[in-house]
Formats: sequence, C-alpha cells, structure tokens
Amino acid sequence: METNQVVTISAQVPANTITIFGYTSPSSRVELSSSKAFAVTYSQDDGYFIFDRLIIPRHSQDLCLTSLDESNRLNNPVCIPEPPLTNSYTEIGPILLSPSLSLDLLNQYSSGQSIPNTTIQVHLYQQSSPLTLIKTVQAFELPTLETKTDSRGNFSLNLPNTTATNYRIFATTQYLEANSPKSNTLLYHPNYTISLLYFLIPLLIIIFSIFFIFKKTRRRFLPAIYYNKTISLL
Repeated sequence: METNQVVTISAQVPANTITIFGYTSPSSRVELSSSKAFAVTYSQDDGYFIFDRLIIPRHSQDLCLTSLDESNRLNNPVCIPEPPLTNSYTEIGPILLSPSLSLDLLNQYSSGQSIPNTTIQVHLYQQSSPLTLIKTVQAFELPTLETKTDSRGNFSLNLPNTTATNYRIFATTQYLEANSPKSNTLLYHPNYTISLLYFLIPLLIIIFSIFFIFKKTRRRFLPAIYYNKTISLL
C-alpha cells in the first residue's frame, strides 16, 4: 500500500527591521530610499517624522533621506549607513534634516523652511568680484547671519548688496542642542546697479571735494592783476 506524503519546505530570507525618526519642516514629504528600499512618510506640525519598523533587505547599502517642503523645495539628502546584519531590529534617530533654501534675486533676500521655532544660520562665502580682471579661486566667509523660523517653519533674510561680488550661500539649523547638515549651496549675484551706486557715490564725493579744494587753492596763489583806468574828459 502506497501512501502519498506532502513535504513542505520553507525558508526565511534574513532581513533587518528598522525605525528611523527625526525632524524637518512641517507637512513635508519625507522619502527614504536606497538601491533596494523605498518608503514615504509626512512630517507633523512640529516637523517630527517617523519610518516605523521598515523591513530592509540585505545589502541595501546607504539609506538616504530627503524632504520636500510645502513650497516644493528639496533639502540636501542625508544618508546613513546600512544597519548591521547581526541586528534584527535597529532604531536610529533623531535625525535633523537640513533646511530648504531658495533665493529671490529681484528683491535680494533668501527664504526657506525648517523645524519650527528654531535658529537658522545663513553662511555667506564671498568670491571674486565680477568687476576685477583677475579672478581669484579663494573665497572667505563673512559673519554668519541669524534668523528664526516661525510656527510653520518659514524664515526669510535680506542679503547684502553693497559689494559687487558673487556669494556662495547655505543654511543650517540648531535643534536639540545639535546642528543640522547644511542646505544646498546656492550662488548669489547681488544687484550690481545698487552695488555700483554704493561704489560711485563716495567716489564722486571725493572727486568733487578734490576739485573744489584745488580750485580754491589755485585762486589763492594766482598773481594779482591791476588794471589802470583812464578817465577821458570831453
């Protein structure tokens, strides 16, 4: 008598479970991506976001986080290494995402979004002047400008326009006694007409002052000329 037996073979592919949380601007779309993983979540009103217990395949390489704010501005990606394969569950956080940053070249100001009610530091690096014939490679940092985000994470800041110079600009934020990564680095071109006026007005004042001083001094040292007047009697 033959008996048919069914044999079931099962295998489990090793995988890691991971939770990643952190802060960015409110109501932002936050993406987590790698070569073998992808997930999306949205930040809360205080900027908090979380990817809860994601299954990450083996050898998924670095996990990168990006955020798209309410004005569709992307921040600079933040990448973290793949969790160790020996761990079945890993929790990573809090991760601070960089601010988003954009420029308004017409009105000469920068704006962006970040974690609500935090300090924003805007860093400016001055490059060579476009009015000079020889361009230098070196750039030096100007004093850091500071502002604060409002309850929705918005911030804006007027930019210097008194020098006809190109600037590289990026922003960082401070939260939970830590600094965020820097935002995208943008190239800022000041309004050269305004810059030129700031340069020309003092120069014109100096030129006119020298002209009047020279004219006054010249009058003082000119030899005196006397005219003899002859009165004719008819």
